[in-house]
Amino acid sequence: MTSLRIGTREVARYCDGQDMPAQLSPRPYLHPVTTLAGETCTEVAPSDHRHHYGVSNAVVEINGSMFWGGGSYVHPDGYQLLDNHGRQVGGPVDATDHMINQEVEFLACDGSHLLTEQRRITADLLPAREAWALGWHSRMIADAGALTIGSPATRGRTGAGYGGLFWRVSGEQVPTTAEVDGGGEVLGSTSPWLLLVQERPSGPVSLLLAQRAGAVLPWFVRTTGYVGAGPAVAWSSHRHVAAGQTLDLHLTGVLLDRRIDAAAARTLYTELEDLS
Repeated sequence: MTSLRIGTREVARYCDGQDMPAQLSPRPYLHPVTTLAGETCTEVAPSDHRHHYGVSNAVVEINGSMFWGGGSYVHPDGYQLLDNHGRQVGGPVDATDHMINQEVEFLACDGSHLLTEQRRITADLLPAREAWALGWHSRMIADAGALTIGSPATRGRTGAGYGGLFWRVSGEQVPTTAEVDGGGEVLGSTSPWLLLVQERPSGPVSLLLAQRAGAVLPWFVRTTGYVGAGPAVAWSSHRHVAAGQTLDLHLTGVLLDRRIDAAAARTLYTELEDLS
């Protein structure tokens, strides 16, 4: 287990996930991830979705193997628990208080090598904002052959194109609002950022999720039933990666112990360019 720290405060804990049940698609993940004031902003194995684990690379399906966990959508019958779960196995961790580097092997449901991911996770203090930023970059390398990445949407469930870097937010039954740049519908938006504000008993907490300019994927987001969000790799169609090629996934989360609005989110997003 490895920690990210801002000063002396632990703000994120990185777990290898190898004790996860096989049907949850074992994978390394971050939990807890907290604000500077100690408010937890992740959740693991909640009762509504046991396969949600903090912040992780949870691509739904690659070449027929599941890396999201839980049931697979089978058209037209709905979700079924299939014997198709893969596993992510992390190699040695190279870490400091502010950075984690790791090579992660994706194993298919039959145990064979599917791909290699080069993972980099960072923690940066934003002193002028009294906040900090968690950065996650996954470079997925098709070193064992071509990759076809899918989602429930590519299996026939319209609007369920989730999968990729996913942040399961803590706060069951806590009122949460979501907003994107320019307003409008958040689900499927191609805004470069997504703002989640939770009205907690201890006070409001804001989470700004940001994608890298020029590489924006549609947002999958839920604020009712549960709270979670992330860029969707295969939103409406399969994503193909040729043999020997790479797929880069980026997500930055800024955690604030207060409420911010869309104007502040827009300004903060432009400031994040300095961290890239």
